[in-house]
Amino acid sequence: MYYADWVRALAIQLVIFIHCLVNSADAVQFDPEEEYEFQQKKDGIIKSLVQIGIPMFFYISGMGATFFNTEKKGFGLFFVNKTLRLMVPFVVAIFIFLMPRLYFGQQYEDWTRPDREHIETDYWQFNIKSLPGILGKLSWLWYLPALMIDCLLTYPLLAWSMRRAYKIPYNARDDGNIIFLQLALLATWAIPAVYLDTDDRYGERFLLPSILTLSLILMLFYVLQLPITSEGGDSFAMWIKLLGPMGSIALNLWKDQSKNKPLHHVFMMINYDAVFFSQGLIDALYFKQMMRTRKKLADSVAAPLFVLLFIFTYSLTSPMNYQQTGFLFFYPLYTDYTIQCLYTTGTWMWVFTIVWMMHWFANKTFNKTAYKLITGSALYAYLSHYFFIIMIALFIIRPYKLTFMQALMLEIVGTNVAILVTYLILNFFYELIFPEPKKQQELEGTEEEKQALLEQQAAVAKVK
Repeated sequence: MYYADWVRALAIQLVIFIHCLVNSADAVQFDPEEEYEFQQKKDGIIKSLVQIGIPMFFYISGMGATFFNTEKKGFGLFFVNKTLRLMVPFVVAIFIFLMPRLYFGQQYEDWTRPDREHIETDYWQFNIKSLPGILGKLSWLWYLPALMIDCLLTYPLLAWSMRRAYKIPYNARDDGNIIFLQLALLATWAIPAVYLDTDDRYGERFLLPSILTLSLILMLFYVLQLPITSEGGDSFAMWIKLLGPMGSIALNLWKDQSKNKPLHHVFMMINYDAVFFSQGLIDALYFKQMMRTRKKLADSVAAPLFVLLFIFTYSLTSPMNYQQTGFLFFYPLYTDYTIQCLYTTGTWMWVFTIVWMMHWFANKTFNKTAYKLITGSALYAYLSHYFFIIMIALFIIRPYKLTFMQALMLEIVGTNVAILVTYLILNFFYELIFPEPKKQQELEGTEEEKQALLEQQAAVAKVK
């Protein structure tokens, strides 16, 4: 699934661009009233990209989760694996990237200060004072713990779906344990709704009902995939793709865009993203069946009608409204229920389309060196990018009073260069300390050279 790696790298570039755009405008003290046209264009770009970027992250993560062997390894090893891959980098990034970013941002952003009022110049004291409230200042790093929670919440669905996709016979003990684990994890996730999201009883009023709605959506994922593996069940694989969009519409019933409630909004986004993650793993496991059905549709008269429907749906779901909007980075953007539903439907339309297109023409490495560099640095790019954006703004854009376009170009190019250079340096030392195990040598030369190498390896093995 090379295309999944490319999509992940693409999504990260979208996130980097959005953050560069926002911080460039902030660094040059962009006046929206004087340059109203630029302000509209800027907000329009952000609204369009936020509609796609993070949801696509979770969808692709769900697809990638299907490479984990749930039958042999189980939930314990899954938890350890995700902790090492997500939570360890998260904790390290807090001290390496987030704390310096907050420290240097004190001069211009009061929320970065330990008490939101006074600038703390002593870096050690700044860390001591800021760490107790760091969960409220995670900024871009919220994604990693959110992904960790969604991975755990949907693990039982992953285990169940892999058993069904590979036609493992139903077993009352094993499958019963999976269902019990799913119920236990959902009940555990409901605890923050009651004990953490207490402001204006938002946890009880909105978050708890949304978790119950998520439980119903997951139950439907469990049940509705069963016909796919039956005789002639390929067509059901395409119908189950509607469950994700419909699930988002159901969650919109409990979405509130009130200001100054970041914890509540992050918890709500985790529920939305759990649906993207779940649909991603279902689509990955039943991709062949979906492809067969899609090919039949492509060979029918319905194909041009679907193109017309796509264009019409795009016009309806494009985030063009300026009224009833919440914070730009709290998904879904709008407060009105109907517009929310159009917004989330547009997300699914673009996620499905982009993944299908990338599978069609980008399911290869193209260039091994570029593929390894771009996809290998994806997680590091996400962890570090905001730090570099802020450093460029603080030490170049603000002091030299650059224009908005100058600042934006510098942020985009400078951030990506800083990411690649530092990644190459860190990766060089990492490979010195932890060298990759030697694999069987692959020759780029002639068939005679390859055959000679194979004969040489066979001779050495015979001597041993």
